[in-house]
Amino acid sequence: PDLYLRRYSQNHRGVHALKELEPQQQILFVPLEFIMTSEMAKASAMCKLITKAKAHVESSHTWLAVYLLQERAKGKGSFFEPYISILPESFPTIPLFFTDKYLKMLKGSFSLGKIARRLEHLRDEYNAIVAKVPSFKRHSLQDFIWARLVIITRIFGITVNGVKTDGLVPYADMLNHKIPRETAWCYNDDSQGFSITTVTPIGRGEEVFDSYGRKCNHRFFVNYGFALDDNHEDNEAVLTITMDGAEAATPRSRKRHILGALFMSPLSEREFQVPASFEEKTQRMFGFCRVCCMTENQLLLLADGQREAAETLEGTGPVNIANEIKALEMIKTAAKTALERFSTEIESDEKLLEEKKYADINERNCIVMRLGEKKVLQWFVDMAGRAQEMLQMSFYSFRSKCVQSMYEDRAFDVYSQKVIEPLLRAERFP
Repeated sequence: PDLYLRRYSQNHRGVHALKELEPQQQILFVPLEFIMTSEMAKASAMCKLITKAKAHVESSHTWLAVYLLQERAKGKGSFFEPYISILPESFPTIPLFFTDKYLKMLKGSFSLGKIARRLEHLRDEYNAIVAKVPSFKRHSLQDFIWARLVIITRIFGITVNGVKTDGLVPYADMLNHKIPRETAWCYNDDSQGFSITTVTPIGRGEEVFDSYGRKCNHRFFVNYGFALDDNHEDNEAVLTITMDGAEAATPRSRKRHILGALFMSPLSEREFQVPASFEEKTQRMFGFCRVCCMTENQLLLLADGQREAAETLEGTGPVNIANEIKALEMIKTAAKTALERFSTEIESDEKLLEEKKYADINERNCIVMRLGEKKVLQWFVDMAGRAQEMLQMSFYSFRSKCVQSMYEDRAFDVYSQKVIEPLLRAERFP
């Protein structure tokens, strides 16, 4: 064998190399017969009952969760008993099970809403199944949540004989996450099995990692029970853009009426979950703010010539310098408001991590989670202020400033090139 398991604590383990591993070396092979797939699950007795009863199944993961519970109930009579017996009995690091002690540490974080909605969805789905298939009551809601967590923390999306499916792959699901990836996995129809191959050399005794992909920390945190320290490029925060204090805030405002008609709903506020970069999600937020900051005449022209859906309007590009400065002010205000909801400052969280002043891994993950959000929000505060300053420069002063600060913040450079420079150029060379 090339691998062995090492347990670091009661709830933390990893896979390590038993010997030196070369690139492109197959280090694990799991035959199809040992893989629990969604197709296998759908063919089971309980899943057939659920299908026949037309019970609402919200997630494709539910089929495997139901099948897993059936097989667990069989005990040693199940072919998969050796695998099921080593699955975790509980998930103490998953926020769905956090006590108030931990949840209070997340004050201000949008992860609290994600946790509450996940629990609500799981409860609703369980109740929907039980309502149509009463025999499923033999499994409690807690059983169902346990099974769904097993699936989401261990599942692989594979294609078997041309059919896309999900699968629980023994041993392969023991590898922890790391970017950049050190291994690659796939299902091969010719060999009828799942294999993991090294991408880089791995030394004897070193941990062997999988990559779960690039994700915002809230997904790692809520779904897997960990948060990454260095994840700034992928972290996100929620900004709530409101019309409070703007000329369109009054109920009888003509501008408010036009905006409501354009976005096909009463307009008061809108939430945007965005990263600290000027990518698609952020551009939609800017587009929304630009439309909100338009004059009545600009809105009327937009309404006459553009009857698209709100998603298209949110893609509205730069209008002019005055409009962009106002839009930036809305974003800066939203980011500052979101920061005020937290009970700790960025510096204090960084100090807690540096001095290791946390009682356990859950406390540490809570600190990392909220710190990542706050850094994204602070980026928008700083970015908006910097952009507003640049938009009031002459074109040549702006170009000089760009040369001095180039590559200091690549995310800001993208916004500068796509928005600030064209606006200033248009004013200088109409």
